[in-house]
Amino acid sequence: MKVLHCDGSMALCAVEPRTGTQQPARQEQVDTILVPDTRVGDYLLVFMGMARARMEPVEAQKLQDALHALATLATTQVDGGTAEQIVTSGFADLCAAPPRLPPHLQAAFDAGLTEA
Repeated sequence: MKVLHCDGSMALCAVEPRTGTQQPARQEQVDTILVPDTRVGDYLLVFMGMARARMEPVEAQKLQDALHALATLATTQVDGGTAEQIVTSGFADLCAAPPRLPPHLQAAFDAGLTEA
């Protein structure tokens, strides 16, 4: 969510609708006690009315794209090809990246181990 106004440990935040939709921006009062020094214009990761972390605008957009893709898949019946397009656009950063192992498994693989 993007911070529109700060008042102590509370902030008025908004999620802008996706381009081409008729939905208005959704606004919410958010508790920012866990994210000190929140300022107007900041992007926040919000869960259950509480800011959890500050985000860079690019990361916030990636998260918005992913959440939109999940919401679309959850509320719309689509065929397999359309579902693949929704996932590919909503998770473009993940779909374009090569698969990665967690660091501890990558270290085991690099050491030549066949079991972790």
